[in-house]
Amino acid sequence: MKPAFVTLAAVLLALATPPPASAELPPLLPRTLLFRNGEYSSPLVSPDGQHLLWIAPTNGIPNLWVRSLNTNVARILSLDPRGSIRQPTWQPDAQGVLYLQEHDEFGNLHVMQAHLATGIIRDLTPFTGIQARIVATSPRVPDEILVSLNLRNRRWFDVYRADLRTGALTFEAENSGDVTAWYADHDLNVSLAQVSLPNGETALSTRSDPRSVWRPLLRWGTDDALGRVFGFGAGNSNVHLLSTVRAQSHRLLSLDLATGTATTLAQDARFAVSSALFHPTSHVFEAAQFDRARAQWQLANTNLLRDLEALRRFRNADLDILSRDQADQVWTVSYSSADAPLLFALFQRATQTITPLASDNPGLESAKLGSTRGITFSARDGLPLAGYLTLPAGVEPKGLPAVVLVHGGPWARVLWTFDPQVHWLANRGYAVLQVNFRGSDGYGKDHLNAGNKEWGGKILLDLIDAKKWAADQGFIDPQRTAIMGSGFGGYATLAALAQHPTEFAAGLSVAGPISLLTMVQSVPASATAARAVLDRRVGSPSQEPALLTAHSPASRPNLIKNPVLIAATGRDPQAPSTEVDAFVAAIRRDGRNVDYLFFPDEAISLRNPANQLRFYAAAEAFLAKHLRGRAEPPSVAEQFESLRR
Repeated sequence: MKPAFVTLAAVLLALATPPPASAELPPLLPRTLLFRNGEYSSPLVSPDGQHLLWIAPTNGIPNLWVRSLNTNVARILSLDPRGSIRQPTWQPDAQGVLYLQEHDEFGNLHVMQAHLATGIIRDLTPFTGIQARIVATSPRVPDEILVSLNLRNRRWFDVYRADLRTGALTFEAENSGDVTAWYADHDLNVSLAQVSLPNGETALSTRSDPRSVWRPLLRWGTDDALGRVFGFGAGNSNVHLLSTVRAQSHRLLSLDLATGTATTLAQDARFAVSSALFHPTSHVFEAAQFDRARAQWQLANTNLLRDLEALRRFRNADLDILSRDQADQVWTVSYSSADAPLLFALFQRATQTITPLASDNPGLESAKLGSTRGITFSARDGLPLAGYLTLPAGVEPKGLPAVVLVHGGPWARVLWTFDPQVHWLANRGYAVLQVNFRGSDGYGKDHLNAGNKEWGGKILLDLIDAKKWAADQGFIDPQRTAIMGSGFGGYATLAALAQHPTEFAAGLSVAGPISLLTMVQSVPASATAARAVLDRRVGSPSQEPALLTAHSPASRPNLIKNPVLIAATGRDPQAPSTEVDAFVAAIRRDGRNVDYLFFPDEAISLRNPANQLRFYAAAEAFLAKHLRGRAEPPSVAEQFESLRR
């Protein structure tokens, strides 16, 4: 039976009031401030409600910190010189902390244990050259956890049971080569697995006990997807998960493990469920979050109504609940906004007290940042589109130079969250336009499928239509509008400049594929599910090579007329440097303007923070030259001339 929703007062995305007419932009914000690593993250309350855990820098390197909630005295719990700590979580008995940490120069992650009282750190997966993950923990089995290891076969992950007292490992479940994810119930029985099928479909399979045969529970093809698996019901007879099977968008289901019967707990006709809340001990469903223009919570009962209303009154931002103690009296929460850095807080339910903990970038808390508003408009063929427009502070929002910032994926979407790229551009004087074009996720299957095989077609027209909408509203100067992106966004930049050479005054592409044939064929044939998705959504190299060629920037470099900055990497199989070299040479053949930066040690994106700053310094100078915005001179560390080709 569906729960009756008690809807919180809708959180509407208020249109920002235009700033007073002025020619005064705020002071330049340093790139090192805008793009610095988060100074605080992952605050988690212990299961007994006595301690707080979080990640913060130690001499500039992220590490784990802990303190008693009765004192303000913090201490370091881990000391990782690589700063590679990920996914910290409390042991169920609150006596220690579990986390992932890089073990070698190849980035292999091990499962680590830090004892709270003694500070002793132990590697629970001490094998050379392997990868490890935490599969499950449970208060019902406080002395053990389940981990996955590629110890037997480097490509496949089996499940092992780890004793938290002795460190002993026991083999638990064998991967026959088709399991891509494991799930365990509250008694730490591995009873659910995600499996890749030979025909390109995916399935959830279940078993009643370790001696039983796995049997399919739920199957889906390339048109559907499994979202987050939240966990099992109290009796281990059902599992809570997100799925698009037989629905437009991700809906929250309770799936009966014996019969496969799915009960819908939350859904929307268009927008996806992005998260959900379940009671920490009874595991009863309490609330679902929908990603609309802003994230909105809907309650399944009134249990949390008073709490969520109090939390919403504290700050006009989107709310996430990060952790809850077993007594459900102490929470950690985050406040996410498009116009301010992420803020973390501690919530005491009994007194309804909210205590700010930290911002992830406190240096920007008092900065005068641009304002972001939600936008909606129709594409030229009538398809409804939505996105966000960020306007710089201090100047009249009319006739501004602008950047169309294209999100990656493309099967993703822009959310109402803080993006340092957006505020970097806005601080330099540009309006920033982001659109969830057809093919973006989160707006239902029809919107997603409208982008199938339209990479070089209607998706580009959606970006142009967004630009036209902003120009028609008077916000931007269409003659001083650039296009920019990374990954798919980098591809879209180059494709738009080649196929619609008069639409954008300039373009900036990071790791953008040059040939769609190369991109699709770079995925191994053994990855049947991934290849099936690419064949359906981009095009089949065996059946539709002409379509892939026509949509590839490589097919028409001679049509790119306006200035372009291309940042390529040395280890990207989707965009080999030889192809990028040839593409750049073809653009330059007739004396056209192209800046080319090469990052030899990067792969499918710029991950190294130093390289990111070098790129942003080059991009800022490029945009200032061609759109007449502001620029901060590069520091010694940001010099990019040596990267030119």
